[in-house]
Amino acid sequence: MSLIPFNPFNDLERLRRDVDDVFKSIEFYERPRVDVFETENEVKVVADIPGISKEDLDITVYDDEVRISGEIRRTAEYNEESIRRSERYHGKFSRVISLPSEVKSEEAKADYKDGVLTLTIPKLHNKATKGKRIRLS
Repeated sequence: MSLIPFNPFNDLERLRRDVDDVFKSIEFYERPRVDVFETENEVKVVADIPGISKEDLDITVYDDEVRISGEIRRTAEYNEESIRRSERYHGKFSRVISLPSEVKSEEAKADYKDGVLTLTIPKLHNKATKGKRIRLS
């Protein structure tokens, strides 16, 4: 018979992993998943935000970032005691996405269809930011 020494920290490590798993799953629902694409002339931001109406969605485009926020409302009211499982997220969310280039925020366009938000934002072409190679004399 072999004896394994008791280590009280084993249970703490397991608890830490369990708590991390809980917070990872919460973050998924509170922050919409996004893809950012860049072409020569524009930046596109595509976000999955199902279950929200256009009226409950707020989008602000800055020169170097986009802020998407809103509130997903319950479609029906339920008595707390009658709920047996609740996996869908309901509540407020917010997400700030850094853009890879400066953009013309005033020319941004948004489309929301089938739970997918697509932002198309023209890039700011500032020739002053391009470098010039200098030869040493």
